[in-house]
Amino acid sequence: MKAQCIVCHERPAAFLCVQCHKPVCDECAFKDENGVFCSRECAARYRSYKQTQRPPVRRRPGGMLKGVIVGIVMAVLAALAAWKLGYLQITP
Repeated sequence: MKAQCIVCHERPAAFLCVQCHKPVCDECAFKDENGVFCSRECAARYRSYKQTQRPPVRRRPGGMLKGVIVGIVMAVLAALAAWKLGYLQITP
């Protein structure tokens, strides 16, 4: 990273702030469990932002395929029932 630190303007940047994406050196960086920030204010804004976000929806693997298979089975069963009741004529 060739950019200069936006805090001290003397050292080359080692990180980008997680919140504002501004370059910051290792000595000026504010580090916490969420990452590296250029200031405590950016860290607070990031925590506030994260608290307002909903967690991602986790879908079970194969959910769509299962739905398609169930739909096909239901269609076959409906056709079979219609044939048994005489609503559907199958001629060879």
